[in-house]
Amino acid sequence: MPTRVFLTGATGFVGTNLCPMLLDRGYELRCLIRPGKKAPELNRPGVEKVEGTIEDTGILREAMRGIDQVIHLAAVVSFRKQDRARSFEINVGGTERMTKLAREAGVTRFLHTSSIAAVGYSSKPIELDETTPFNLGPLRIGYCDSKQAAELVVLEEVKRGLDAVIVNPASMFGPGDRRKAKGSLLEKAAYGRVKFCLPGGSAFADVRDVAAGCIAALERGRTGERYILGGQNVTNRQLIQKIYSVLGRTPPRFTMPAFLLKGLAIGATVWEIFRPLAPPLTAEILRLAPRYTWFTSRKAEEELGYAAYPIEMGIKAAYDWMLDLDLIDHKKMQALGRT
Repeated sequence: MPTRVFLTGATGFVGTNLCPMLLDRGYELRCLIRPGKKAPELNRPGVEKVEGTIEDTGILREAMRGIDQVIHLAAVVSFRKQDRARSFEINVGGTERMTKLAREAGVTRFLHTSSIAAVGYSSKPIELDETTPFNLGPLRIGYCDSKQAAELVVLEEVKRGLDAVIVNPASMFGPGDRRKAKGSLLEKAAYGRVKFCLPGGSAFADVRDVAAGCIAALERGRTGERYILGGQNVTNRQLIQKIYSVLGRTPPRFTMPAFLLKGLAIGATVWEIFRPLAPPLTAEILRLAPRYTWFTSRKAEEELGYAAYPIEMGIKAAYDWMLDLDLIDHKKMQALGRT
């Protein structure tokens, strides 16, 4: 009998890359889809679609009937102050609902997808790991706080008997993420609108490597453990250089000093009292940017066989995907002499 998996967030960034991999490995999928969403990419043999939301206990309970394992991907990914309450409702409340129902349903494995944003940061460019204490609380970033709180929810259910594993992906590039499209850093770079680099740095991975890591954690991860699914640790300046290299252009030379960025973050925080800012330069992003969220994936490599390829592959795949779906304005690119 094929293993039956209930999957939330199937139409999201990781989900759209993970579902085909699961099907190729012989899993049968039952996917939670928002009411009215077509999700044609899931019209495949071995996939059953269930309409509902992460807030509907009745639908979730029914969807877990006859299910062997659960992969919980659904989350609010936002670095805007106005989305903090919603982040906790979905990321924490939704996870609490999912883990409780999964334990009651007797599923044999629950995979919770968290983030390196739930781990911690350093003020210096050093590698951190799964044991790093969470120290992002004082920055008041809703996404970070909610993802860390969600992990605590999972671990409480582990104490009650749930066989759960946590993965912590790095920031990702690759095909299938509309958040990396309109208004994103990649789009702005495509149009030559990135005028400076920020201090600090983070870990970046190809979403396809992360999806493969999720399957490895589902199949081989140890109960109650977290696994960082990272890639390359780069400074924000190095990331811009890699993006511009993929685009075949010259990157901006100026890197904003940390003290100026701190002042900009304070100004943005005050501005957002009156009017919201949009990514990629919200007050929360500016507060997080000068820190280093560099991580080692050694634990996942040794226990899961995780492997990450150069992030340039993910950047190129993301850019090609945006072009294919006309998420980049071809006429504008031609006018700039960039296609």
